[in-house]
Amino acid sequence: MPYSRNTLNFLRRLEFPFMEVVGLTRPVILLVDDDERLLAAVRRTLSGSFDFVTHTDPEAAFEWLVHNRAQIDLIIADLVMPTLDGIGFLKKAARTAPTVPRILLSGNVSNISLREAINQAMVTRVLAKPVSVAVLKDAIDRVIQIKCPAPKPATATGISPEMISAAIDRADFRTVLQPRFRASDLALCGSELLCRMPSLEKEFGIDEIFEACWDHPVIDRLTSQLMALMIDQAPRYRALMEDAASVAVNISAYSLRNPKFLELLIRFYEKMRMRGVGVTFEVPERQIQPDDHDLLAGACRLRERGIALLIDDFGSGNNSLELLRHEVFAGIKLDRDLIGGIMTDFLDDAFVEWIARVCSKLGLSISGKGIENRQLVEKLQIYGITELQGFYLGGPVSLEEWEAAVAVPLSASG
Repeated sequence: MPYSRNTLNFLRRLEFPFMEVVGLTRPVILLVDDDERLLAAVRRTLSGSFDFVTHTDPEAAFEWLVHNRAQIDLIIADLVMPTLDGIGFLKKAARTAPTVPRILLSGNVSNISLREAINQAMVTRVLAKPVSVAVLKDAIDRVIQIKCPAPKPATATGISPEMISAAIDRADFRTVLQPRFRASDLALCGSELLCRMPSLEKEFGIDEIFEACWDHPVIDRLTSQLMALMIDQAPRYRALMEDAASVAVNISAYSLRNPKFLELLIRFYEKMRMRGVGVTFEVPERQIQPDDHDLLAGACRLRERGIALLIDDFGSGNNSLELLRHEVFAGIKLDRDLIGGIMTDFLDDAFVEWIARVCSKLGLSISGKGIENRQLVEKLQIYGITELQGFYLGGPVSLEEWEAAVAVPLSASG
């Protein structure tokens, strides 16, 4: 059984041989690598920020983990090690400490068994070696921050589900469409429907509004209103986008868990298809837990009906890679901040390049949003991203604005 930190202190006083003294305030990180020079450099440079438990022997490291899993915050392991490789070690670690994030180090990422790393080791990130201490610290900071986010400051007047419900009563919402483009040739391949709430947006950001209601029944009410509006407007979508008439619709994890609402989604999909418009659904990664069986059952139901469900904001949390092993998602849409960092941030760039290869091997679509310049377009084309979306290519417009511009064929403005 796992030990509490008080119990660990007691056991240390009894001089149990498998106990290693670690601090109780800094994050505790188990680092396993047969390169003693790397371990020494990490201990020397980062010991002021983290408490490192280092091992060159993966078997000894696992024995330590078994007795200390209650106090560990992160596990990092090299791919190539004697007696037990990194994937094998992290597979055992995942069974012993399933809630602890895992990072894999590799000198040759292209030779990793990607499916095994995702499905069984359930790694959070992969870092290419040689890795500098600065890059390693950046990766650790990100994972620890996601695992233990800082509490949000309390506000005296925040947005509430009741305020959103009142806005729906007043019909104080509207839709805009943001075009999506095929990455290979920047041809139009569909759009994403976005909701705007003008009155509420005078006081609150749109992300703040949806954050307040994504796990409340009001989100089902708003989504059903938007779907009814889309069914009415479907002929106009078809006229505008012609053969590329496809609309991505955002839904919440709360809605996917509701069997009755799931049937409503399926009926909506069929009605749109009869009107010549394809539909894909997107659910934000931060709302999904890998062990959320109700949500995964809903996702499986959509997959059985041939309805594509994508993971939106992929890479924004620690569950990214683990979610892919369930094989119920049709693809991913990369997080905007992740995309924004690939030109200047080694970690973001390496992760996007690697996950593009993963998706290609798994037969998943991969989209990038937040495209703000030509350089991003060219880099993502090289990586094999399938779809692009962003203000550089085309910002959100109302249906009426799009119709007014239809005399000029819509193509990526970049």
